Amino acid sequence: MTFHHVLPHMPDSARIWLFGAHRLMLDREIQSLESDMSQFVAGWQAHGKDLLADFALLGSSILLVAVDETKEPPSGCSIDKVFHLLKTQHEKNELDFFQRTLIWAVVDGELCIHSQASLLDALRQQTISFETPVVNMLSASLGDFRQGGLLPLSQSWVAKKLHRDLQNT
Repeated sequence: MTFHHVLPHMPDSARIWLFGAHRLMLDREIQSLESDMSQFVAGWQAHGKDLLADFALLGSSILLVAVDETKEPPSGCSIDKVFHLLKTQHEKNELDFFQRTLIWAVVDGELCIHSQASLLDALRQQTISFETPVVNMLSASLGDFRQGGLLPLSQSWVAKKLHRDLQNT
């Protein structure tokens, strides 16, 4: 799994937001989210001006939203509308895109969603290692995500805590 070709028509400089669902989405939930997001980005505006934006769904659990800020930057209110749309997904489909401590690891070519505790268990059981690729949910630009959207668990934000927890057991 790579992200080199995500949204190929958008520039590397596009600002992005990554939202990971707390579970894999069902086909009907994916269709609902894609429909809602297509309508949303088609009409997304900041201060009455159209935003050049798009989205991608990755691995049935991660939503990437991109805006080309060189055309028109989003405003705080326009960004809030993305969050509101995702809150409606929680109401419609019980999908939570706001659990920021989850980790999306790539195991056998598939995205697997882990809490810190389940990641620690997987490390102990050696079903993953510190070399297992995880999604870099902290990428700020599309170019950063295309190049570094996957990084080894050892380079992720949670690595130090996992090392410490493993040493303490």
